[in-house]
Amino acid sequence: MKLKWLGHSCFELTLPGGVIVTDPYDDTVGYPPLRVKADAVLSSHGHFDHNYFDAVEGDPVILNTPGVHEACGAKITAVPSFHDEVRGAKRGENLIHLIEAEGLRVAHLGDLGHMPDTDEQKAALSNLDVMLIPIGGTFTITTPEAVRLIEAFKPRCAIAMHFRNRYCHFNITDEAEFVRLAGAKALPNAVEITKDTPAGCCVMEI
Repeated sequence: MKLKWLGHSCFELTLPGGVIVTDPYDDTVGYPPLRVKADAVLSSHGHFDHNYFDAVEGDPVILNTPGVHEACGAKITAVPSFHDEVRGAKRGENLIHLIEAEGLRVAHLGDLGHMPDTDEQKAALSNLDVMLIPIGGTFTITTPEAVRLIEAFKPRCAIAMHFRNRYCHFNITDEAEFVRLAGAKALPNAVEITKDTPAGCCVMEI
């Protein structure tokens, strides 16, 4: 499985059966305009920085509802959660997507705004090879909460997303605290994920 960070919460996963893209953003987020081709798109929720489907070419299937789906040879389980700490009262609902393919378990947490508290959420975050986790706070869990979540579920690799950088100037934190608290290391923006991929917390370059 090849994993590429396209910015914000958007990743491209290349599998033998096709390409999956997560949470495409529109041109206002600050990154260079997103233009990508995919066979399937996962959207965690209906905000402009996570559901800009016009940026994705190739007539992809869109998966943005809870349940178990199949795309590109992968089993994709979309688990309901919330965008805030008050059960969606501030910002609504959010989907955690668990992608199972090539013997790997990869979870994209979307804009998770609370610590997981249901059996379904906890099951989706257990025994992960890769956890794609927001760290910026304000609209999602904070960096310290992200670190606590990683410590609780112990993914083999945790990759930060949804943080402020030279492109994105949202009122969210940058990666510095995550690097300090989690000992996160830099990765290039495209990597091959296998069972032999080194463990640890990471921030991908862009």
